Amino acid sequence: MKITNILIGGVCMLTLAACNDYLDVDVPSKSSNEDIYTSETETSLALNEVYAKALTDNTFGNMAYNNMLLNSDVDFSAKADEVAQLNAPRRFDCTAESSDTEKFWNALYSGVETANNFIYNLENAPIYSEDNINVTQMMGEAKVLRAMFYYELLCYWGNIPFTMLPTYATQEFVLPITDRDEVYKQLITDLESIAPLMKPTAEISEGIERISQEACWAMIARLALQAGGYSLRPAANTNYGKMERPSNYKDFYQTARTYADKVIQSGTHALNKSFSQVFIDECNFIVSNNDDPIFELAFGEGSSGQWGYRQGPQAKSYEGATPHIWGEANGGVQVTPFYRHMFDERDLRRDFITCFWYYETSNQPAISHSYTSYNGKWSKLWNNLGLGSNTTGATGINFAYLRYSDVLLMFAEAENELNGPTTAAQDALKTVRKRAFKAEHQAEMVDAYVATAAANKESFLDAILDERAYEFAGENMRWKDLVRNNQYGEKLFYTFLRYYSVAENCMTSSSYDDMIAEYDGIYWPETFPYNMYYTYIQNPGEKSLYPNSQLSLLYIVNPYTQATIPQINPENYMTQYELPYTPVSLKSITGNDSDGSTIVWGEATVNWMEDAGYPKAQILYSLYGYIRSNEMSRIILNVDGTETNIDPIGYNVDNLPPVRYILPIPKEAIARSNGIYQQHFGY
Repeated sequence: MKITNILIGGVCMLTLAACNDYLDVDVPSKSSNEDIYTSETETSLALNEVYAKALTDNTFGNMAYNNMLLNSDVDFSAKADEVAQLNAPRRFDCTAESSDTEKFWNALYSGVETANNFIYNLENAPIYSEDNINVTQMMGEAKVLRAMFYYELLCYWGNIPFTMLPTYATQEFVLPITDRDEVYKQLITDLESIAPLMKPTAEISEGIERISQEACWAMIARLALQAGGYSLRPAANTNYGKMERPSNYKDFYQTARTYADKVIQSGTHALNKSFSQVFIDECNFIVSNNDDPIFELAFGEGSSGQWGYRQGPQAKSYEGATPHIWGEANGGVQVTPFYRHMFDERDLRRDFITCFWYYETSNQPAISHSYTSYNGKWSKLWNNLGLGSNTTGATGINFAYLRYSDVLLMFAEAENELNGPTTAAQDALKTVRKRAFKAEHQAEMVDAYVATAAANKESFLDAILDERAYEFAGENMRWKDLVRNNQYGEKLFYTFLRYYSVAENCMTSSSYDDMIAEYDGIYWPETFPYNMYYTYIQNPGEKSLYPNSQLSLLYIVNPYTQATIPQINPENYMTQYELPYTPVSLKSITGNDSDGSTIVWGEATVNWMEDAGYPKAQILYSLYGYIRSNEMSRIILNVDGTETNIDPIGYNVDNLPPVRYILPIPKEAIARSNGIYQQHFGY
């Protein structure tokens, strides 16, 4: 089932919370609210407006998972600007004038205001009773949505203006800034109080397209885990602050463990579907209430959501239209080209997530051998029927905001922090990895792998974070995971050097090869494929084999190691290997040269160096606000606001400065506060 009435219902409720931007709110009239909260039906329509705030392009429909997806060793957007940019949060150098950050801030606070309005009026309405499960269920949904909006604000801005009342019910002209630890505490307490009064998924007619009791528990775990971890905080005698976690951080970890375990013990969710099938089903508007997704943001078919447009291989347009049956695809949510090498070659997730091909206007596939790789999740390509040749965004594809694999790994992380790599923590990690490997590989890659990782607390945490990297690319979790565990600076440092080293090896060798090899366990000059060879092969024409029967397809010679020009028939390859980058086996495909004719092989070559002998701008400036280089081959690290030349060889990564991932408060919000709000972190 696919919910279609949220946006429609939301339009009818504009009088409830016409919040244009934060601290500039049109106050709804008391009488209109009294008229609305008189029945469960009317209240449900009001709740739809809260959901609608989470479905906009400036919240979870696009902004949160595109513009605000900060660069890391997994998620990456290459940038060539050699000067600081107003709108560059992904590379840590945006300013208070950033339109993206202002839109995100305003949209999140608009969601908060709408949720606050709903909660306040429902609490004070005659209809409200804790004995009425239908009413308390709606209250719980609104409170979880409010927590979702605040969670993003906390992660991006730290200490924030905070209230649980609508603006017209407060006595504050300007909301005071509240310490993040207190905000997390209040949000968690709020959800803990309502969770027992909510329905489990099985009792909700819309299933996981509405927020259930299990989703509420999962949200508590997410809030608590992030609250217990490190975050960048203002500090005396520093411009950018320092990384700290609260003194009572173990209390937060205990809460995270408790509520993640509640989801596990409920038995509602499992990982029975294959990893790829979870996302293919979402692209085909199939909703499963008892598998990996716990709560899906339900976008309207043909009316909302950029999922599938931003993700997956790019499909280029031609004069405003495209011949592809699924329509134009942007492909802007990408991963580093090194991400694919994080995986064991037997990991079933690797070839589904990492895509090296895109489609030109001629409807022909081509190899992208560039600074990034496309992320295969939610590709419009997986839709069986196609979304129409003229479609761009507004795909209507759902996004699983909360997944069971996330809950399992949150449990493992919290349990490990509290008690070390116990059997319970190991079992949670094993459950996630079992789905990622075929049965014949599980003894080695699940049981033995986890047993080795469990040697100590530190190595087990590394294994958990690695697993989260494999699972959640493109879901805006990686940088938060690294921040929470105070590893963000280190990962960015080595990400930059990987790019720099591979670029230099396009022409000569790099002095950083050995130090990176020691850290990664990979010697990139021998591992990274500087040349890829490919040929066109026949589409099987069966949607059971490949979702889109109209596409031309590529066979790519092993894109994980350096290859030579093949001299064999790809038909022979089909007897040995599965075609990369598809969710199903294509071994039944017949090669294009069945008559024995010579195969024409295409070649894609890495060239990340300028003729002048230094890496291209995309290498130098993609992490501009933290670490970069220049045309003089000097590595520059931003140390507390001062750009400092460093020699990476022998540099003690324990002394790396924190990453200024905290965003500036928008200039307009500061102006509306009459200067009460102050910038920190060097802005």
